[in-house]
Amino acid sequence: MNKSVIPSLITVGNFVSGISSILLAFRGYLFLAIIFVLIGAILDSLDGMAARRLNAVSPFGKELDSLSDIITFGVAPAIITYSIVFYDAPILGLPSTLLFPVCGALRLARFNIQSENQDYFTGLPITAAGTILVCLNLFSEILGKKPFILIMLFLSFLMVSKIKVISLKGKKLLKKVS
Repeated sequence: MNKSVIPSLITVGNFVSGISSILLAFRGYLFLAIIFVLIGAILDSLDGMAARRLNAVSPFGKELDSLSDIITFGVAPAIITYSIVFYDAPILGLPSTLLFPVCGALRLARFNIQSENQDYFTGLPITAAGTILVCLNLFSEILGKKPFILIMLFLSFLMVSKIKVISLKGKKLLKKVS
């Protein structure tokens, strides 16, 4: 088996997690939908790690990863948030709900044309923004609708902003202690 298949299969798992999350949100299983986004986040970190470790980084893998990320961390969190926070005020939440995945797609497009091997990302990665958004849904009763709109707008802005966010790709966060 070609070693480049392994990271792609992990990425497909991320994609399936995102689609599952959306389908579960449509059926009202919102907590489970959040869990599937978090599973997607784990798989998203594993696919890149596997590609680097197997020396199987490819343009195909990068594109597949971005397509999966827009579903799992753009569309799914927007639908979950719309279902949890704006279920009884659909018009109020519509603009911020639509803007979030659009800004995520713009962020991914910019990422895909940037040069490799940078120590930082330009703008907040969609994976972080989507994961933050779905986790905040657990506190939606406390936060309320209007603050959620501001949070979604802020996360959307951060994704398309020019701020530098440290990249942890390929970095060892924990050093072995002897």
